[in-house]
Amino acid sequence: MAKKKEIKFTTKIFYDNKVYLKLSDVTKALNYHKQQEFINDYPQLIKKISGIQCINEFDYNDLLSANNEALSRQGQIEITKVETLRSMVDSMINIKSLEMAYTSNYINMMAAKTGCKSPKEYIMVHEIPEEKKKILHELMRTNENRNRSYRDKVQYVLDKEQFDIDIIRYHGLDVQFLTSIDGNGEMSLEAFVVGKGVFYNVTDYGDYALWNALHNNKEGDVILPWYNYNSNNPKTLLINLSKSNINRDFSNFNVVENMLWCIENLDVKALEDYGCSVFGYKDDTIDFCMSIELLAKMIRPDTVNIVYVDKIIAVETELYMTEFDKEKVFEKGVAKIETPIDLTVQYEQFNVLMGQAD
Repeated sequence: MAKKKEIKFTTKIFYDNKVYLKLSDVTKALNYHKQQEFINDYPQLIKKISGIQCINEFDYNDLLSANNEALSRQGQIEITKVETLRSMVDSMINIKSLEMAYTSNYINMMAAKTGCKSPKEYIMVHEIPEEKKKILHELMRTNENRNRSYRDKVQYVLDKEQFDIDIIRYHGLDVQFLTSIDGNGEMSLEAFVVGKGVFYNVTDYGDYALWNALHNNKEGDVILPWYNYNSNNPKTLLINLSKSNINRDFSNFNVVENMLWCIENLDVKALEDYGCSVFGYKDDTIDFCMSIELLAKMIRPDTVNIVYVDKIIAVETELYMTEFDKEKVFEKGVAKIETPIDLTVQYEQFNVLMGQAD
């Protein structure tokens, strides 16, 4: 049987500061034969805009992430971020309006120095265009550094010199991932080494657990060297992963399922730093913490604007910036700039790069 083709979303609707997709495209992408079947399942997600039935792009991503067949075919999660430049420009203009109303000696001096007839002319001709350039530069710089920590984590877990997944799998263990993407496209990645009695969080900041030094002892047990960097007497400990007293093979379940099992079956502690995590547990073979957002997502999925995917997601970003160069005058003491279109559209594709079984 031929593999179904990926559905391309050629139409996206920006309405009430949100991005919507056509229901006809969504139902095809999610393997529905008829639109009415989807409407029957999710009537609360339908939004009619100018006579077109749509659903919020985030709601689509949420459904797609839970549909392995559809996600496999689509190969990506899409988040379209639309930033309005108007708020940034208006804020700057309001400040310049105050400067014009309460002209300083500096403004008067610069007006005279540049040959302007008035402080108003100096602000219009020199300061506002320069401030607009700064706004655009900052926007572009922010985009370039976007999701840097996520990219660094992905680079770490795919770099055999630092974290060789083949060595881990050779010793009967595996690696699981949990990617989170919020409504603004901000991403984070958690990675866990999993196996029988083993569910261990992996970090990319000089890990204490030396996974590339994993080996078997004379008895055939799997040994993990663990270096105690913070000790007054630093030394390498040898953790026997084969001697765990937990009779659960964590590799048979996903990250969220494993967290829930730990909460229900182990002496998991509530952490005091609720801004970071809610529950956590750490011993020789179990090391994890659960964020408050993930906990809320499991209790009330509609209250958290975050998509969770048990795979590594590669980010491809295209930035479409509309021209914003037209000047408009001060009117009644209030500075304004007219722009033909005041939207910056950031179109991001979050492509499935690696899952547990890869």
